[in-house]
Amino acid sequence: MTPKQRLQIEQSEKRQRINELLAADDLDDEQRSELDGLTRRMQQIEVEMRAAVIAEPDPVTSPAPATEDRDRLELRSRASVGRYLLAAMRGRSAQGAERELLDEAGLEDGTIPLELWDTNPVEQRADTVSGAPGTVGVNLDRLRPAVFAPSILPRLGVEMPRVKSGTYASGTITTSLTAGSHAKGDVAEASAAAFTVTSVTPKRISARLAVAIEDVAAVGQANFESILRENLSLALSDELDDQGLNGAGGNSGKDLVGIFHRLTDPTAPTAVATFDSFVAAFAGGIDGLWANTVKDVAIVAGPATYRLSAQSFRDRVIDTGQRGGVSLGDTAFSDYAMANYGGWWTNKRMPAIDASSKVQQAILYRKGRSMMGGSGGMRTAVCPHWNYISIDDIYSGSAKGERYFTMHVLLGDVILVQPDAYAQVAFKTAT
Repeated sequence: MTPKQRLQIEQSEKRQRINELLAADDLDDEQRSELDGLTRRMQQIEVEMRAAVIAEPDPVTSPAPATEDRDRLELRSRASVGRYLLAAMRGRSAQGAERELLDEAGLEDGTIPLELWDTNPVEQRADTVSGAPGTVGVNLDRLRPAVFAPSILPRLGVEMPRVKSGTYASGTITTSLTAGSHAKGDVAEASAAAFTVTSVTPKRISARLAVAIEDVAAVGQANFESILRENLSLALSDELDDQGLNGAGGNSGKDLVGIFHRLTDPTAPTAVATFDSFVAAFAGGIDGLWANTVKDVAIVAGPATYRLSAQSFRDRVIDTGQRGGVSLGDTAFSDYAMANYGGWWTNKRMPAIDASSKVQQAILYRKGRSMMGGSGGMRTAVCPHWNYISIDDIYSGSAKGERYFTMHVLLGDVILVQPDAYAQVAFKTAT
């Protein structure tokens, strides 16, 4: 029996009992308490049902997962971020599905498996509301999340492998074996290949959440779970992206080592970027190894640079034979890039404009080989994580009925496994 089927049976049984109680002429205190409990459980079942549907594969488009993977997905669908926090709030060990998931992941109490975020937060249409019990006079619309810029590291080919413990190392061949043609009887000399290993140690990215127990009671556990998971995920990914791009730390620093720190600063341009300047930047990314066509070249730039590209036009003129050259209109480079290149976009986490030179840095990503063969192509960059979110500081503000949850994610520096797939470029945005 699948988790979805079990929930459907429980839902039917609870609904039947609720109908029996509502049909009674008068309820005593015990029956009212039972009705309240059944109503709360029905709300929880709705959330768990949606999670079970998400975890259940599409029999047409998805291959059937192995039994072990199927069990893990089923277990993950029953686990709750809110119940992990509730256990930590009470100073107790996690129980039920949460305990089982910790054991499966090999983690200790006081942590949340990071894989719980692999299941997308429960989505609700903006025009829907959650049904309220008969004793409550409010139908609660969904809680609105905070807004962050979209994640950018995945678009730059940065993968996030999971690490259980210890440091993380990635090796890259830097000197290949050689081959050559030889005359009859000649000796083929052997050449030693060389490889470079880059190791990183875990560093902490933290987010702090303050919750008043009255607020949790007012919005309900189910709504609290959804918004908690969504906002925590967005807050942590926002800081991760900023660190992955701009971090300049080392093994002794608090920051991660980001992509910009791994790249070489280009010569600063002296002229304000034009249509031709942007074209030249993409054309310069062609190397015949990682990028064979302009469709293999992508650039992520700062907002000011992108705004300039949206105002940089090239006239298109033809000769009609009657009135000489006639303009057919203008093409902004931002539109031209969308039609012809492998990617041209912006993100608020990119470095700000240099105040003195008016130059803004950007990242060029040669993604041709990362898209070739297999399911994901060749790995070009990694940012390892240590497979869990830890919880601490749950007692501050207890006198005011407040709970503070400080979440920590352990991450490693960004490693450019294939540095030649990346380059730093720059654009002058003003005089």
